[in-house]
Amino acid sequence: MSLRVVLVDDDRRFRTTARRALEAEGVEVVAEIASGKDALATVRDCYPDVVLIDVRMPGVDGMEVARRLQGKVGATAILISTLDPEHGRLLAEGLAAGYIPKDQLSLAAITELLGR
Repeated sequence: MSLRVVLVDDDRRFRTTARRALEAEGVEVVAEIASGKDALATVRDCYPDVVLIDVRMPGVDGMEVARRLQGKVGATAILISTLDPEHGRLLAEGLAAGYIPKDQLSLAAITELLGR
């Protein structure tokens, strides 16, 4: 069974690159979402193993998405994937299971953070 991932990032190029890289490693990307607002409903509907969220997005940002999803999507792990230094604040607030820099996103990085 492959890892089921939802990508939440307003940068279409990043989502495309991340999807290709993860799928090449056997990850099932179940959704690509461009906004925090759309992420909330989609994640609740598809119950992924992991939600990779960018911090800075227009409207509902990644921090707010993480807050709203926390404890409401079963065993879904919330991971931050950003180049933004604010990730430390997000992790300090206990809203995410970990942080992966965008340029280091891989199945190995995800599984290491999740302890799998």
